[in-house]
Amino acid sequence: MSSPADHRAAVHTTPDHGAQPERTRLAWRRTVLSGTACALLLFRLAFSRGLDDAGALALALTLLSWLALLLVAQRRIRAMARQHPTGVARTMAAVTVSSIVMGLLGVLLILW
Repeated sequence: MSSPADHRAAVHTTPDHGAQPERTRLAWRRTVLSGTACALLLFRLAFSRGLDDAGALALALTLLSWLALLLVAQRRIRAMARQHPTGVARTMAAVTVSSIVMGLLGVLLILW
């Protein structure tokens, strides 16, 4: 027969993450939404200055950067559904590179 202490020990060893995974998924979705807004602003900037060779290259790089951000975020959201998700180090590096590329493209489109 099990005692109440055994029951309490079993309850406390079961991981209960609460709302944390859902908050993390929503944060990834907000990251993609802000990346989408940045990409659309870069598209607008490229078209408003006239779509020359530099603008077309910037649009292509922006699209690739946004797609990379979208794919990384979707993979991370799916990984969060697992019982023991993997580390986030490579994911954060990819998001950082994507954000830096979009920022540099914006600066280049403004200055060019």
